[in-house]
Amino acid sequence: MILAGIAFLFSGTVFAADFGVELAWNTDNVKEVMDTMSEQRAAFSKLVENGEIKDMFVADSNIDGKPIKLLRFVIEADSKQEVNEKLANLPLYQKELVKINNVRPLGSKWLDNTPVYNNYGVIFTWKNQIEPLEIDRVLGIDLQRVISLNQAGLVTSSYLDSQTLANGTVRPIYSVSFLAKNAQHARELSKQFEAVNLGYATVEVQYLGHKLEIAR
Repeated sequence: MILAGIAFLFSGTVFAADFGVELAWNTDNVKEVMDTMSEQRAAFSKLVENGEIKDMFVADSNIDGKPIKLLRFVIEADSKQEVNEKLANLPLYQKELVKINNVRPLGSKWLDNTPVYNNYGVIFTWKNQIEPLEIDRVLGIDLQRVISLNQAGLVTSSYLDSQTLANGTVRPIYSVSFLAKNAQHARELSKQFEAVNLGYATVEVQYLGHKLEIAR
């Protein structure tokens, strides 16, 4: 089964089509597959960077009874023949360790619920002249805001640490990961926090990249 739905676009404009590709193992040699995987990932990542891969899915599979992940994906091409040509130089195909089980034309992508924005880490640092009781009040408001933004899908993760102020007082400090178009967008999103609006904290923005779900 191809892990992608078929969508119909009613448009007179002609674009390169998207093809769902289902793979199958063509070997019983798990070691050779694993030895080639690093090289395969590097070569496949170039297709991703070029924007030719539209969706990726990882499915459970096995080789000679041993569990191993198998990638299924949607790729942009002009024809099924071009799909084969684009994949022909990838290491797993060159060594005939994997084969294309099915290629299905899907049309052009028109709906996507996968976030396309990058993650930007935003670190809030308290200024020294702020009274500890005021920090506590603002912190209570902002930590609730972190929860709300996480539920809204704008914040993908958050961390708490501690900061020692000039008078020796220790107060919690927090950082969040925003889904944002760029660093400036992340700074704009940070203005939703009371500490930033009141000028109580400085903001440091760091590019993090795309967040991947880690399999447990």
